[in-house]
Amino acid sequence: MRFQLLGPLEVVGPGGPALITAERQRIVLAVLLLEPNRIVPVGRLVDAVWGASPPPTARAQIQICVSIVRASMAKAGLPDIIRTRSPGYLVEVGDDELDLHVFERAAAAGRTAAEEGRFAEAADAFETALGLWRGSSCFGGGITSTVLQAPAARLDEQRLAVVEQWVDARLALGLHQQLVARLIDLVMQNPLREHLRAQLMVALSRSGRQAEALEVYRRGRRELIDELGIEPGEELRRLQESILSGRLDGAPPADVPSTRTLPPTPTAPAAQVTPAAPAAPATVVDAPAVPRLLPGAIADFSGRDDLLARLEEALEEDTETSYALRIVSITGRGGVGKTTLAVHFGHSLAKRFPDGQMFAKLRGPSAQPILPTRILERFLRSLGITGSGMPSTIEERAELFRNLVADRRMLIVLDDAIDEEQVRWLLPGSSNCPVLITSRSRLAGLEGASCVQTDVFSTEQALQLLSRILGPERVHGELPSALQLIELCGNLALALRIVAARLVTRPHWPLSKLVARLRDERQRLDELTHGGVGVRAGLAMVYEGLPPDARRLFRRLSMLEAAEFASWVAAPLLDVAVTEAEDVLEFLVDAQLVDVDVVKGRRPRYRLHDLVRVYSQECLAEHESTAERSVVLGRVLSTWLLLVEEAHRRAYGGDHTLIHGEAPRLALEQSVVDRELADPLGWFEDERASLITAVRQAAGAGLDELCWDLALTSVTLFEMYGYFDDWRTTHEIALDVTRRNDNRRGQAAMLYSLGALHMFEYRLDEARGRLGPARELFRQVGDVHGEALALRNLAFVDRIQGRLDEAMAGYEQALRMLADVNDSTAQAHVLSNMAQIHLDRGLIAEGKRTMAAGLAAVERSGNRRVRAQILCRLGEAHLQIEEVTEAEYVFSQALETVRSVGDPVGECYALRGLAIVRSRQGSHGAAYEMLEQAIGIASRAREYLAIGRIQLSLGEVAADRGHYERAKEHIGAALDIFGRMQAASWQKRSARLMSEVCEAADDAAAAAAYARAGSG
Repeated sequence: MRFQLLGPLEVVGPGGPALITAERQRIVLAVLLLEPNRIVPVGRLVDAVWGASPPPTARAQIQICVSIVRASMAKAGLPDIIRTRSPGYLVEVGDDELDLHVFERAAAAGRTAAEEGRFAEAADAFETALGLWRGSSCFGGGITSTVLQAPAARLDEQRLAVVEQWVDARLALGLHQQLVARLIDLVMQNPLREHLRAQLMVALSRSGRQAEALEVYRRGRRELIDELGIEPGEELRRLQESILSGRLDGAPPADVPSTRTLPPTPTAPAAQVTPAAPAAPATVVDAPAVPRLLPGAIADFSGRDDLLARLEEALEEDTETSYALRIVSITGRGGVGKTTLAVHFGHSLAKRFPDGQMFAKLRGPSAQPILPTRILERFLRSLGITGSGMPSTIEERAELFRNLVADRRMLIVLDDAIDEEQVRWLLPGSSNCPVLITSRSRLAGLEGASCVQTDVFSTEQALQLLSRILGPERVHGELPSALQLIELCGNLALALRIVAARLVTRPHWPLSKLVARLRDERQRLDELTHGGVGVRAGLAMVYEGLPPDARRLFRRLSMLEAAEFASWVAAPLLDVAVTEAEDVLEFLVDAQLVDVDVVKGRRPRYRLHDLVRVYSQECLAEHESTAERSVVLGRVLSTWLLLVEEAHRRAYGGDHTLIHGEAPRLALEQSVVDRELADPLGWFEDERASLITAVRQAAGAGLDELCWDLALTSVTLFEMYGYFDDWRTTHEIALDVTRRNDNRRGQAAMLYSLGALHMFEYRLDEARGRLGPARELFRQVGDVHGEALALRNLAFVDRIQGRLDEAMAGYEQALRMLADVNDSTAQAHVLSNMAQIHLDRGLIAEGKRTMAAGLAAVERSGNRRVRAQILCRLGEAHLQIEEVTEAEYVFSQALETVRSVGDPVGECYALRGLAIVRSRQGSHGAAYEMLEQAIGIASRAREYLAIGRIQLSLGEVAADRGHYERAKEHIGAALDIFGRMQAASWQKRSARLMSEVCEAADDAAAAAAYARAGSG
């Protein structure tokens, strides 16, 4: 290996190590190697070297750094691997030349072997991967760039994950005694990593050292409570129970611990499968004038005047360092009111920040961290960035966010942060956007941050809160009882609020009655002294006062892993009509057990507070069996499937281009379905996060048939709005569960859809690698429709890669099969692509006849999007025989259609066609403007084939105007894109046009070279 990142950065050539000693040069090379075979913008290199304060000559100094690195590698006998590519640089690195690549391959091989039960091979592969590490973290040797800290941390996390997987494999081989010493060291180094602690407990217990294993658990529990304020997770708790009950003996268990998936790699896909299109700036579309993301402030806020004053002081801008970022963290244990304080304070500052407030929760409903990339996506969408224009990497999203808020006065509130690393991606770059963070732990690693510690209420503050909620007469009329109530609640804000809400709903109760009830539950009251357990006691009181149907719904709401939910979910949870279920849900809202958010333009969204959810889960486990829970979850997921399927039908005009499984659908009242799906695409957008969670829950419950059907039907949303990450995530989850359950049709469906995703990304070789097995699996199970859809997509890959005969044969076979299953939309799509092949071959009349057949098919289905695609191809046919007026008519029709259905890809093709019409009419300036508009839309949609074709058209227009150098630039960009896509026919067409332009520019040698390339 020539390039080594897993430890101090090293580059070794035939002539020995390359002497790259200067920190700037090492930073530049490290950033480039982290994204091998991908263009890294100069701006990112500048940020890595100088951070927020680059010198005026930064870009020139980066060029010098690159030149020195090249020279150093040349002295070591290495070829020049750094390529200059606008807008930055690219390093070309082979698979075996970078230790990170070798590490990832070895780790993947180990996971595959472990999944197949070959644990000795798995352990060897993991050891090979870990043997590549030359230190505990990468980029050692004097590199201090803050930009590289996050990838270094991610790589360390990958290494630890592989260590755990190696231990799992060795445990499966019965080598527990040999692991004890190593695991003791690992746990000491990583005391909060629960899986390592569990592995040490297993190794000790199997070695006959059960007492020591239990002590490892006790120490871990103390660490978790002291450091994070949380109890151990389910894995550790169950393991402790097994040791205590004697169920974990010295023999390896039959069910071997499963290897766990590595975190996402920080490296990017190879350049040949992710074309580097000309970057267009992300465009703000329909941006709200002022984003207002703060939750509503509560009317009875009280008792925090001192903290509000401290927050005000902490956020005051220092005139001497007015450029410095202002960060204030509100810390304290769960339930003391950190979020309430932050939201109230944020609303009080609204006038000082006229450009709005950002707000995000940084933990999910089960306390799991929400990835910063997801938070940034939400922030960027609130600032007007469309789904298709959303940057794909966290670095790009963070850069775009900083850029968009740079000149705005906004307040950013980040709620329930886990650590500094999670927060850093979400910080703005200037002092005009202060940041308010709530967290259960001190964020001492945030440079320059002020900290405001929040504790429980004093007795005076608690009395003030109770008086605001219950009324001063009621509280002061029973002052001794009020004081006792405060004491019994441990002065905890959330517990006091829950108790007060209980009393509000029962105005006939004296306070002394509730005090007496609390005293009757002494076991729960004793737990109030242990941090947040007081919330449990307060919640238990509210829960016990609910009628049976409300208690049942409250318990079952915790089965929903989504952060928020719509009201219809209560119906399948209770197995009653929607109206009845919604009344029960509103009862829980009145009891303050369920929160409700009302956002303009959306139906109300309901959610459980984190601590309330914990108690709800405990009630569920206590009162309902596993079998009962399984039935309830099945009902909810079956209702999800019904709604998703119906939303697809309404968006597409029918159940077209889609296959379904045999999982049951649980019907809702038609009026409810109509209410929910009045705007099917808007419903998909609102329910996006819940859909992903539903797929994950279906997989976790082993409902493979339902899981893959739900994932595949949700592609309607993912495709329309460009949620490619969600597409990939849901389908990989579903593919895994279908494989585990030997569901071959489900596997075929997921492989087919993942192949379609790769087609959208123009990773055509990967698409073929998914679609081929999908077609074969469909054939084996006798699914003609699925096989036809897979064959159709394989033909598309052939067409783009220039295998027109194979593509035509595939389309003809798919067309016959689709006719048998009566999928008219898919037939129209196939006919449209066949027509394009005829046009590419110059068979205009045949192309028109095929398009007429396609239009007839699409009229039967009513799919306006596919109709617009065929109209664009008909316009191409008219242009090829100089029927300019006819072309203008059909392109105008197509443009009107795609804009009405919200199809950005279709819009860029229609605009390109109209631009060519304008050029043929002599309006070259108007044509050029249209094409620039089209390429901006195509870039935001990441539609690389369209980008290449528009670049080619820009070259034609420039050449017609005699601007030959500009024409060469556009055609060169098209050649680069088509080359990366392996689109052979378009490469040849571009080369022929480049030859003509070079000849017109009196460059005979270049013209001859391109002519040869165009005829090959």
